[in-house]
Amino acid sequence: MEDLPRSLAILRKLGEQPATSFFEARVAETIEALLDESGIAHRRDAFGNIIARVTRTTPDGRQTPRPLALVAHMDHPGFEITDVAGSRLQARMRGRVSDVVYLQRVDLIVHCSDGAALRARTTGTDSDTEARTLSIEMQEAGDVSLPAYAVFDLPDFLIRDEYVHMRACDDLAGCAATLAAMEILARETAPIDLYGVFTRAEEDGLIGARLLADSGLLPKETVVVSVESSRALPGAEQGNGVVIRVGDAVSTFTQSAEEVLQAARAKLLTDNPPAPIQRQLMSGGVCEASVFLAHGYAATGVAFPLAHYHNGFGEDSVQAESIAVSDFLGGVQLLAEAARVPSVDAEGATGQAAAMYARLRSVPRAEGERLRTTA
Repeated sequence: MEDLPRSLAILRKLGEQPATSFFEARVAETIEALLDESGIAHRRDAFGNIIARVTRTTPDGRQTPRPLALVAHMDHPGFEITDVAGSRLQARMRGRVSDVVYLQRVDLIVHCSDGAALRARTTGTDSDTEARTLSIEMQEAGDVSLPAYAVFDLPDFLIRDEYVHMRACDDLAGCAATLAAMEILARETAPIDLYGVFTRAEEDGLIGARLLADSGLLPKETVVVSVESSRALPGAEQGNGVVIRVGDAVSTFTQSAEEVLQAARAKLLTDNPPAPIQRQLMSGGVCEASVFLAHGYAATGVAFPLAHYHNGFGEDSVQAESIAVSDFLGGVQLLAEAARVPSVDAEGATGQAAAMYARLRSVPRAEGERLRTTA
């Protein structure tokens, strides 16, 4: 474990920090410490979202004309403790997980405001699936001081059979990949303008991203890349590479933004060995790219194909999420390379796509004459 590549070491460190919506403090503090170690400038907005930036000017003193922002969220589905009555707690689900938590006894860890971490278990009774409330019973002695929250008692970070198994791949893998890419680029000397954005309360309605997008803190010309773990689907399968996400459950993303990723993909395909990269509509959920689209930004996405999405949402048990190690490492490469891509032109095309669009714009007059004479 000590010989982990840097990006996986970052993921392990983040995985050790429990979080759910509105309770992201430990993840946020770890991210800020990692940014400080790398000398990367950062700040928090009024809502606790973290905005980091690596920027270098061109030799003549001009900044790169179009910034890139990698956006990931710090929270994961879990439970906010709303009431304490002795050893019995009431909780509200933040985000969505398997309905078995309402019906079975599922192991949890309750994190209290005084720093205590206490074992607990859902009771399988006194639940309201519509209101997403449930009853929890403490399994060890200790005072539960509010505010408090609970997460599943699942592995923080475990590599087995070339897969990372975690309580919260979604979206600590996105945060770790963003941090790793920023660290790589902070050591280089070429011109760049890269934001790393780490948002809060995504699982409870994309809250942090909506507030940030509305604030205008990111320049409107920024190309936004949502970095997520998303449910594996046919054509976006584990072990076949990180996915360039062309859309989610509600949106088709911006072509000009995707071209930045496609240019990076073309470069990585020339490596030896080439980095496998998939491209697919990931319709398993709504991601933060859709938020920024709604606020007028050019946006696209990258996703790590995920097993046991939201710890088994839609399944009959609660399990650790997992992503392929190779997909994660390739995703870090893709994000770093995307930040090196020169700004796309006004029509949004670079590399191979630019040549294809040029061909599509050309009028096939000779063939048109043949069609005309045979019409």
